[in-house]
Amino acid sequence: MAEFIGTLKQHYDVIIVDCPPLAAGGDALILGTLTGNLAVVIRTGSTEKYLTQAKLAPIHRLPIRLLGAVLNDVDPSDGYHQYYSSYLPGYEAGMVDEEEGALLSDGRG
Repeated sequence: MAEFIGTLKQHYDVIIVDCPPLAAGGDALILGTLTGNLAVVIRTGSTEKYLTQAKLAPIHRLPIRLLGAVLNDVDPSDGYHQYYSSYLPGYEAGMVDEEEGALLSDGRG
C-alpha cells in the first residue's frame, strides 16, 4: 500500500482515500500515516464527540497532519444556519433549479 500511495503522489496533487470510520479500527490512522494527512467526516447527530476525541488522540504522536473536519447530514431547518447567514453573505442555503441542476442565488451574495 505504501508503494501504491507513493506512486499516486508522483502523479497527482491531491489524493482522497476513503476508509472505514475511526471507531471501526485503525485503518484511518494507518492510511493517514501513509498519506501524511487526515480529514475527518463527522455525521450530525450520530458521531459521538468523546469517541472521536479518543480516536484522534494518537495523531499528535504520528506523522499525520489533521486537515480538518467535514460536517455531514446537516439539517438546514434546525435554525443554526440562520445565525451565519444573518451577517455573512454566502452562508445561506440556495435553491436548486431541477431542470438545469444549477444552484440559484437569491441575489444577496
